[in-house]
Amino acid sequence: MTGIGSPVSTDSSIKALELATLPTITLQVERGINKEKEKLEERIHEHKKVIERQFQIFVTNWPAEAGGLDPTMASADDFFAKLKRLEQDGLPEFEERFLRLLREQSDQNLTRLSTQLDQERKAIRDRMDVVNDSLETAPFGPGTHLVIDTQDRMLKEVLEFKQSLKKALSYSFSQDKESAEVRFKVLNDLVKQLSSQETIDRNWRAVVLDVRQHVEFVARELDESGLEIEVYRSGAGKSGGQRQKLAATCLAAALRYQLGGHDRTMPSYSTVVLDEAFDKADAEFTAMAMNIFKTFGFQMIVATPLKSVMTLEPFIGGACFIHIKDRKFSAAIPIDYDDDTQRLKWKPEDGDGQETAAA
Repeated sequence: MTGIGSPVSTDSSIKALELATLPTITLQVERGINKEKEKLEERIHEHKKVIERQFQIFVTNWPAEAGGLDPTMASADDFFAKLKRLEQDGLPEFEERFLRLLREQSDQNLTRLSTQLDQERKAIRDRMDVVNDSLETAPFGPGTHLVIDTQDRMLKEVLEFKQSLKKALSYSFSQDKESAEVRFKVLNDLVKQLSSQETIDRNWRAVVLDVRQHVEFVARELDESGLEIEVYRSGAGKSGGQRQKLAATCLAAALRYQLGGHDRTMPSYSTVVLDEAFDKADAEFTAMAMNIFKTFGFQMIVATPLKSVMTLEPFIGGACFIHIKDRKFSAAIPIDYDDDTQRLKWKPEDGDGQETAAA
């Protein structure tokens, strides 16, 4: 019997289409079709996995936008509807604007923050130079004076904060989206922590943004030639007199630091009031402390027991005697002061509840 048509394939394994070979050829065609179908199904399955993987990334990164959708093909219509809405809302334009703001605004703000922190640390050192100029003229011991050094504390929180700023700025010149995403994550973490009202974050913020926490002060005692005699990181291990002297000197220096300025030789506000001043101090310490405050440019108003008056006389410009009777009635009596002798014109009389206020 002659063939009734041309062969369906050039494959030599498929015989010429004849009535006798029709079942065999049909079986071969079915097998070929099934094989192609299996390959297509595998490709479809792989594409589904890729799509569902993208669904899962969307659900993981934006759970609020996902709205509880399952990352499966069953939810494909809903996911594609969200995609269409994003495209209609102009997401590409927003993305470009986001990248531009991230590149421009964050650079300016991060650089400003980093520069501000550096400037404030420098301001502390500059103001301490003014304090040290005053300390150099205030004897601390026989032939010695104090110098206060400013040193970085190297706090872990501060170092990590600086590293985060540096990391964010390191992506400034990268134009690719992957770098922008990394940078945004760093910035987002920083902003969340800086704006958090949690106690641990508030404490962290107080440390990293307050440059006073970034430095420590170490007092060094130098002789006239600049040779280091002693180093004071605290008053530990010192005698009572040494601690008092160190405390008075540091107090005067701290007040000078707080009340002084870069271009000011004297404090902007110079009146210091001490109640029950030098009650338990000896005459040597009282004179030393008053001399330190005088050197730093402060006007002292002190309320002190009678026993300290003679020591204070050279440092005051006037006084009055305060008498309190039965803790109910008080009276003040001005006392003349002799500028030539630097002494009060008075006759001290002992009595309960009596104090002298000197200025």
